[in-house]
Amino acid sequence: MTTADPARLIRRLRERYGHAATPEPAPCAIEPDQPVLAEFVRSFMVWESTLSAGTAACRKLEKAVVDFNELRVCLPDELVRVIGPRYPLAPERAQRLRAALNDLYARQHSVSLQHLPALGKREAEAFLASLNGVPGFVSARVTLLALGGHALPVDSCILGKLLSEGIVPADATPESAAGSLERRFRAGELAEAYLLLQAWSDAEPVHLIPVGEGAGGGGKGPGRKDPARPRSR
Repeated sequence: MTTADPARLIRRLRERYGHAATPEPAPCAIEPDQPVLAEFVRSFMVWESTLSAGTAACRKLEKAVVDFNELRVCLPDELVRVIGPRYPLAPERAQRLRAALNDLYARQHSVSLQHLPALGKREAEAFLASLNGVPGFVSARVTLLALGGHALPVDSCILGKLLSEGIVPADATPESAAGSLERRFRAGELAEAYLLLQAWSDAEPVHLIPVGEGAGGGGKGPGRKDPARPRSR
C-alpha cells in the first residue's frame, strides 16, 4: 500500500514547529547524576499525553519524593494523587511506572540506568523494552533522546496524526508505525522528526477512543497491549 512521504510532512512541520526541534535536558532530575533515568520517568509522563503536561507532572514528582527509590516504592494511588487523577491514564500510568521501577530494582539491585550508555544502542533499547510495564513509546524515547539511538517514539496520539496525513496504513499500530518510519529516515534524522511530530500532536491533538484499559502502545505488564483508535477532532 502506498503511503505519503514522511519527509515532506517533516519539512512542513519544520516551518511551523522548528522551535521545538531541539532536545532539552530531562526536567525530572530528582537525582542529577541520573539523566537517563530522568528521561525514562519523563517519557512515562509524556506517553499518551503532551510534553508540557509531562514536564509539569515531573515537577510535581520532584516535590513529592527525594530520590528515584522513593518513587519506586510509592503506591499507584499515591502517584495518581501526585500527578492528579485527571491526568490522562493516571491509574495505568502509575501502575506501569511502579512496575518498571521495581523490575529495574530487582535486576540491577538499585534504581539506576547508569549501565545503559555502555551497552550497544539496540541492546540498551531491548533492556528498556523488557522492563515490566514499559510502553514501546517510552523505551524508544529514552533510546532516541538519552542514548542517541535510532528509534522513533509513537503513541496513539502521534499515530492519530500520522493516520490523518496518510503517512502510515489505516490499520497501523504505534509499533508498526514506529518500525516503518525508522526504516524511512536516516541515522541522525529521527530526533528532529520525533520532536516535530510531538509538537504537532501537542498543538493539534486528536480525540482517542479508549478500548479496555488505557491506550496501549506496547509494553508488557500492567495495562493492555491493544492500541486505541484515534479520531480526528
